[in-house]
Amino acid sequence: MIDNHFSEPDAQIPDHSPSGFATFWGVRHSPFFGRVDVPAHLLLENQRSTATRVLIAAQEGAPVVSVGGRDGAGSTLLARWLYDSLPESTHHAMLLAPGAAGTDPSALTSRIADFGRSKLGVAMADPAALNGPVRGQLIALAPVFDVLRNQQKRLALIFDNAGLLSGEPWAAYILAVIRQGELIDGVVQFFLFGHEDGLHQIVSSWPKSLEARAMRIPLSAPSEADQARWIENRLILAGCNENLARSFFSRAAIQRAISASGQNLTRLGKLAERAMIEAFMAGSRQVEVQHVASALGQESAKAASAAVPNTQKGMPGLMDLLKPI
Repeated sequence: MIDNHFSEPDAQIPDHSPSGFATFWGVRHSPFFGRVDVPAHLLLENQRSTATRVLIAAQEGAPVVSVGGRDGAGSTLLARWLYDSLPESTHHAMLLAPGAAGTDPSALTSRIADFGRSKLGVAMADPAALNGPVRGQLIALAPVFDVLRNQQKRLALIFDNAGLLSGEPWAAYILAVIRQGELIDGVVQFFLFGHEDGLHQIVSSWPKSLEARAMRIPLSAPSEADQARWIENRLILAGCNENLARSFFSRAAIQRAISASGQNLTRLGKLAERAMIEAFMAGSRQVEVQHVASALGQESAKAASAAVPNTQKGMPGLMDLLKPI
């Protein structure tokens, strides 16, 4: 007699861990969290023209270049791109974040001196001079400038989120640097990246002599085509096959995410990530519009929860685990 009540092998339990998420989608890491260096051929159209103008300004020796756009237009990405893209034959570069240690004027002088010691072999300047009046700071840095001039290179000081540089000390410092032609001789350039309103307030509050020397380059908001391409690019940079990257999101899902993001790439990335998690938890190999809708619902619920005081935070979910430490 044949027994039809044989036991089936245990069904495989889905792996809902971050590594399971990565394996499910065929990526090395979370596509939309963390900062990723973007090669020139993956820049969006709104970023490409701005990047070209910034690079030309760098090669022509513009003393101050400000690049302003709306939130999420990609100014941070361009700051990192410039840092990686300036040719070593013409530039040394420092990428700085206002608000972090070492980015006020006198501390920046010390960092330039340390850069000269570690990268150019220049003896460390007198610490007292590095903390004195601006003119004295620049004189203390003269050996660094001499080496740069002899190498026929410039030092690019690239500030991300430069809206935090407002205030008289920075205006005085930058103006002092670009005025010292006989001392600096055009070897130092300032590149300011950030929100257009913040940069406008900074530059417009500076003395006319400095405002006239500052080149302003706008960064336009990304188009719908740019935003769709950006999702593909981030998937590709995370290790996804190019053909698969174009099919992960249905057209309706992309349109829904773009419509909800308000031309903000940062918000678009968060929404795309949540939608991928919704699809992953449901076992769907394609992100559909209902997954985006669920992600938007979670976003609204999270915002409402954050507005309620004394709300206990529960166990971390997949979104928290995916975030880089």
